[in-house]
Amino acid sequence: MRANIALCVLLSATASCHGAIKPPDPPSNTASGAGTQGAEAKKPGYVRMPVSRHVFNGTGKWPGGWHWTPPSGGPSGPGGGPRPSWPPSQSGYPWSSPPGQPSGPGRPPFTQPSSSLSSSLSSTGPKASPTSVQSASALSTISAQPSPQRRAQADRRWGWEHLEDLGGIAYILQLEIGTPPQKIKVFIDTGSYELWVNPKCTTSADANLCQSYGNYYPKKSNSSFFVGGDFAITYGTGAVKGSYYSDIMSIAMFQIPSVQFAVANDSNYTFAGILGLGYSYPYSINYPSLLNLMVSAKMISAPIFSIGLGGEQDGFSEIIFGGINRWKFAGPLEPVSIWPPISQQDPHWIQYWINVTSVGLTRPNANPVVYTPRDTFTMPTLIDTGSTLSYIREDLVAQIGQQFQATVDAAGNYIVDCAYRTQNGTVDFGFNRGRMVINVRYKDFIYQQYPGHCMLGVQPADVGSTNYVLGDTFIRGAYLVFDQQSDVIWMNQYYNCGDGVVSVGLTARDTKNVVGAC
Repeated sequence: MRANIALCVLLSATASCHGAIKPPDPPSNTASGAGTQGAEAKKPGYVRMPVSRHVFNGTGKWPGGWHWTPPSGGPSGPGGGPRPSWPPSQSGYPWSSPPGQPSGPGRPPFTQPSSSLSSSLSSTGPKASPTSVQSASALSTISAQPSPQRRAQADRRWGWEHLEDLGGIAYILQLEIGTPPQKIKVFIDTGSYELWVNPKCTTSADANLCQSYGNYYPKKSNSSFFVGGDFAITYGTGAVKGSYYSDIMSIAMFQIPSVQFAVANDSNYTFAGILGLGYSYPYSINYPSLLNLMVSAKMISAPIFSIGLGGEQDGFSEIIFGGINRWKFAGPLEPVSIWPPISQQDPHWIQYWINVTSVGLTRPNANPVVYTPRDTFTMPTLIDTGSTLSYIREDLVAQIGQQFQATVDAAGNYIVDCAYRTQNGTVDFGFNRGRMVINVRYKDFIYQQYPGHCMLGVQPADVGSTNYVLGDTFIRGAYLVFDQQSDVIWMNQYYNCGDGVVSVGLTARDTKNVVGAC
């Protein structure tokens, strides 16, 4: 397997991780197993494929002149220039308001704000109607004492979507694109910033799985429009290229017109398209991302989304745009600032880097052990839903591996006994000098590549690299809120005690007032 991993060299100091790496073939007796065991043996491996930076080259114009124009005073191309404020003024976003938020089965209930949420809702306004968009100035003049009805309306300003758990490899979201709608499944990826669809299945990591995720055909949509320009990303083990289109899109209970995205005409090694959820305009692209469009249309109040992956194969994975599920954690969320700050990152490639301040382990029925200096340890690390495993310093991986009696195979992988997945210990990651420690259960941390073959959920970063990543093996233990309004990732230990969503982003850092119900 190391031959595959060797091809996965990080290409830059801020590379993100997604794509697919095929595992070695399972033993013949496993591969021929029946039922669940046989299905598990066919898993396409794990996700880790660095992406190189690329430049937007779109040249077309949108229908009705809806071509992206940066807000006044903003940059004319990707990167540089002042950062737009949130929510942006309508004049900076020249597209019309989409239909209002639909209702339907499967949507988690909204909750009346508790007293602990009163300050977060002090600037709440009524939900935008389907035919109008509130201006930013109107939001700032709302009464400081909103009515219960108005607060209830504000709590509906979010969009929820169930995520499909691909055996711990990746997390999949379904989109509906075009008129009539075409169903497409894509990876969610906090390590990149663009949406693209239509991988080439014949050269993917898993052709059958790839085909099952659907394709988008622009000629079959009455609302599609060819934008133009070249889309190209080079991966460590492959590449994807295509062209830009725009079309109506349904996602997370929202229907958004004229969303720009890339349609691939060639790719290899990846078996699903990707929804990049990183910082986009004005850093990396000069057109509005899905998150930008949701904000401009007042579907959500700010570029904020929350993720709760939950335990592997528990069936509770979800993403919420503009809201937080209070029934997935206990107590207040801890703000962990983007570090290095975005002002010190490459302006063309801003990432969700945060500082890990401790790494340790709690064995079953034992006290926690911390392997790092308590007051001085720092490790800037990318939070990346597009990476199955986590990648940190090799000395720390070795210390963790000793506790699991790991063996390092000829390819350099840390292999452990799958029986550890049934034990009651945790691997622990600390932030803000111990103010928040995320304890990831062995079951969710140890990755079973196929029956009888398990790997540590954390592996050494590439030799000589400081591109550390906390992937899904970490994220399953946490509830995370990605806040581009305040440049913070809010976090707490993941629990599951029900469902109930509240809106955030009405005022800066109002997430601090949300208290978990578990």
